[in-house]
Amino acid sequence: MAIADKESNQLDYPKLVIIGILNMAQTFPAAFTGTALPFLFRKEGLPLEMFWLLALPTMPTWLRWLMALAVDNFGSERFGHRKSWIVPCTLVGTAAYALLAFIPPSLPAVHLIVAILLFKSFVLIAQDVTIDAYAAENMTDRERAPGTAIINWLAGIAGVLGTGTVALVETFGWRPTMLAAAVLMLIAATPAMLRPEPPIPEARKKRQAKGQRASLIKTFKRPESGYILPFAWFWGFGAGFMGTMLGPFYADKGLTLTEFGILSPISHLAGSTLAAVTTPLLVSRFGLRSTAMVGVAILPIEGAMFCMFALTSLPPLPLLIVMVSLLGFMTALFTYPVTISRYRWASKAQAGTDYALQSSLAGLGVWMAGSVSGLIASQVGWIYFFPIATTIALTAGIIYVGKFNRIEELVQERELAELERSA
Repeated sequence: MAIADKESNQLDYPKLVIIGILNMAQTFPAAFTGTALPFLFRKEGLPLEMFWLLALPTMPTWLRWLMALAVDNFGSERFGHRKSWIVPCTLVGTAAYALLAFIPPSLPAVHLIVAILLFKSFVLIAQDVTIDAYAAENMTDRERAPGTAIINWLAGIAGVLGTGTVALVETFGWRPTMLAAAVLMLIAATPAMLRPEPPIPEARKKRQAKGQRASLIKTFKRPESGYILPFAWFWGFGAGFMGTMLGPFYADKGLTLTEFGILSPISHLAGSTLAAVTTPLLVSRFGLRSTAMVGVAILPIEGAMFCMFALTSLPPLPLLIVMVSLLGFMTALFTYPVTISRYRWASKAQAGTDYALQSSLAGLGVWMAGSVSGLIASQVGWIYFFPIATTIALTAGIIYVGKFNRIEELVQERELAELERSA
């Protein structure tokens, strides 16, 4: 069993909702950049060979580790260590989307739009690191499963808003949609700006009392990092390889902006809602590893479904929504346990640095996958692309399930040592 946290056994749902809303603020840009924008530019005629440009804004995510050292080591305790970063970064992100409102997507504007998104991504790294650290260090063992469910469900809503922008663009136009996105991003971060931060964890307090700074060397030296860090890269690569190409695939199969804007939000919301309700129950009953095994087993079925779509035509939109929603829910039984584990794997003595290093490698995997997936799809065709993507994702799942017990043993040993030093 996991070592019990020193905090109360009572679940602090307001805190979990605040963390979830913060994740909404960081999920919307990723959904917009990773799904909606590729669909829009494919409709504008951007060749698949040039989709590496749209992967550039995701490149800074693997530099999280660099910003995490500043986020963990500097900040105003009086104002709020984490809020010292959340507030200014949110304002920059809001300004970036407001600027994009005046630059509609087109082939001549693709480089300018990518440049703005790239700059925004560099700045918002600090916000992402801060939000992840806030979650990793403030959720107790009992809160982690329901907290992750809330986080992922609200992130699913943010994904709906991000991917659903294609329908809004067609209905209301580019400028109103981007201005609305800027306002929503600001609103999503407001509750965390207003609520006082929880007390800092004992492990971090002990480190600061000794005058020690967060250090990447400490993370690399831990035995569990030899398993966690390679898995983080592979997990990101597997998710990004297929995920970044679904929009272009649907565009090639003839979906209109409105149809894609209906399919993507509804399937995301339905799948994430089912997963948010079901996963905590399954995890409490069967554990993280067994729950993840169910999701991993569904990955080949997902790949087979898209192969069938590639060979034939898409089913009617209502049936397509049901199929994509159900498979999204089932595969989330793998991604939810991974998210829960990643929060647990981060040391509370330097949660930002530990979690950011994992995210950096996962982001590197997503960026590399997004950079090559379009080229591979253009060379082998959609029929062969999806078996390749499924194999990659399935390998990541096998790694997680196969190494789970060993990682848990090593993390528990580290937690025990930290609690003893903090006593």
